[in-house]
Amino acid sequence: MADNSPQDPAATATTQPEGHLEVDDNLDANDSLYHSTIGGEIYAYENGRRYHAFREGTYPVPNDEDEQDRMDLVHHVYSILLDGKLHLAPIDENPQRVLDLGTGTGIWAIDFADEHPSAEVIGNDLSPIQPEWNPPNCTFEVDDYEDEWLYRTEFDFIHARELEACVGDEDLMLQRAFRHIRSNGYVELQGVDARFESDDGTLDKGPNAKLWMKHLIEACAKFGKPVDCADKWKDRLIKAGFVDVQQEVRKLPIGPWPKDPKLKELGRYQAIQESKVIDSYTPKLFEYALGWSADEIQVLMAQVKNELRDPAIHLYLPVYFVWGRKP
Repeated sequence: MADNSPQDPAATATTQPEGHLEVDDNLDANDSLYHSTIGGEIYAYENGRRYHAFREGTYPVPNDEDEQDRMDLVHHVYSILLDGKLHLAPIDENPQRVLDLGTGTGIWAIDFADEHPSAEVIGNDLSPIQPEWNPPNCTFEVDDYEDEWLYRTEFDFIHARELEACVGDEDLMLQRAFRHIRSNGYVELQGVDARFESDDGTLDKGPNAKLWMKHLIEACAKFGKPVDCADKWKDRLIKAGFVDVQQEVRKLPIGPWPKDPKLKELGRYQAIQESKVIDSYTPKLFEYALGWSADEIQVLMAQVKNELRDPAIHLYLPVYFVWGRKP
């Protein structure tokens, strides 16, 4: 069972990213991470993308099959990053009610329901893209978590993964989460902070990647859904009233350049995922928020992808895991 003994609300902890990532000097430039295939499947993209009909225009990313594939790939990446765990918060062994905000394809909620058959798991999303066959203790609802929450029974655990660029007012969302969690229940946020980093200075070899990230942050801010928010979660949880707030930051490489086998595998998948992120996020945001032409958008997307495929550029993303307990 989790230790839910009260602690000083100010007694929070932060774990910084792991140390310097060691580069695999034997990496072949033709190593086929740097090609977008897994298991023989080619990830191809078309100009036309499908978006949400419910609350149309409130979310800048498609919900079509390509995007659903990306969501499931994200879950696989996090599974490797977390060594098979679904969360880091020290929740009770037998939680009764669990809410997954922005559940997407529902894959996290389904896995959690399978691991905790006594729990009632609810996945919430703007799109009805979840599978029809689910564990009996897992249900999905089409709703907007940015509206007032109408749940009548409190939750033991509220989970939110990769909601960057999906929330207009995080403070308000966390206030609602606080009101709907029982005493000693937990909330956990998981997501990438919007910045490319390198430990060996090779970020300077990717000027277009840096430019794309800068404009993505600008576009999301203008759209009203900031993407550079993960490093603010710890303070926002404390502000909302949560205690025992913990933060852990892990490095997610882009490409198979790390020497460590686990990080190399992570990098292979994340390179494909990052290419799909560029396809999903760039066209609509850069056109409507920044006023770019289709040609300008396509040129930058191609330049960024080329840099991310360059084995001499060793980029990674910081992934934040932040959780707190309701006293």
